[in-house]
Amino acid sequence: MTLLVTLLLFSNKILNVLSSADGDFVGDYDFQHCVCVPYWQCKEDYSGLIEDGIDIIDIRSADTGDKSGKYPSRCTGDYDVCCQVECGKRRIVRNGVLTNRMGGYVDFFATRILGDNNEAEFAEFPWMLGLLEDKTYRCGASLIHPQVALTAAHCVMGDGPFIIRAGEWNWESREEPLPYQNQQAKEIIIHPQYHPGSLRNDIAILILEAPFRLSENVGIVCLPFQGTEFEDIRNQGSDCIATGWGKNAARHGKYQATLKKVSMPVLPRNDCTWKLREVRLGPFFRLHKSFICAGGQANKDTCKGDGGSPLVCPIRERPGKYQQAGIVSWGLTCGLHATPGVYVNIALFRDWIDFIVQAYGFDSTVYRVT
Repeated sequence: MTLLVTLLLFSNKILNVLSSADGDFVGDYDFQHCVCVPYWQCKEDYSGLIEDGIDIIDIRSADTGDKSGKYPSRCTGDYDVCCQVECGKRRIVRNGVLTNRMGGYVDFFATRILGDNNEAEFAEFPWMLGLLEDKTYRCGASLIHPQVALTAAHCVMGDGPFIIRAGEWNWESREEPLPYQNQQAKEIIIHPQYHPGSLRNDIAILILEAPFRLSENVGIVCLPFQGTEFEDIRNQGSDCIATGWGKNAARHGKYQATLKKVSMPVLPRNDCTWKLREVRLGPFFRLHKSFICAGGQANKDTCKGDGGSPLVCPIRERPGKYQQAGIVSWGLTCGLHATPGVYVNIALFRDWIDFIVQAYGFDSTVYRVT
């Protein structure tokens, strides 16, 4: 595993990758970004899952034809096709049955999820990753491409090796409906302006040894465009969502075996600055542009062990769909009233993320809001 702290350290690598980006494609069809479903649940051009029921009755009552043979398929079922999937899809379980829904999730590093024992459903947040260092849980992360993960820089400052786990839900159970998947981090790219003391620019990209296979419990999160603002989310009638396996209290809390979730608003920058000044940081503290704040309600927060995980917010133009607004970074204790948590401002780094992803020969459109 190679640790890459600045862009200069891997300029040669970029040149090599750009000249040899083969990918696993058949024509324009990318098997890394599709899931196996019955053909009638997929659009005619295989570009996405059918979510509104249009044409399903007609398709199921018609001759099946040879639709499943139009493209080479890795699927084993007689009527299954490999259907392209969008980023940001949240899974909802009702009465024990998995259904698809647009959506997303959030998480934090120095904090845990607090809030009424709100357990996430299995596969509800399919881009949620666990980051293990030397086989021990360390942080959360998010999947932005089958072979690329996003986390906080402070989570990967150790010696490693780092294992990324996708599809996990309950760390103490091995009887879940679908198995988890593990991949080792092959290379780590820490933002060149990361400052360990203040945690400014606390973001890192992990290139994995091999791609995860997308499935019901493993999916990709959407990323916002450069400069996107999230402070007016609450005015739209919706909060953002945080998830994690971190502690349920600051001092004597326990890490959570089952993934938790909690809703919280993104705060205006000035409000957050004043709240943090009043709690502990003093009158001269200024919130750096690489951060956003969320939460501030009693007993509803992220806590130690949630670092590196994503904060996702509703996409205004796509009702019911979510994008990652933040990465859990730091806070002042956990779950106190008027004490928000601090998250990496993903929208400030979108151009940098695109540059790195493309430099390694990967498709940066898979996490684009469409």
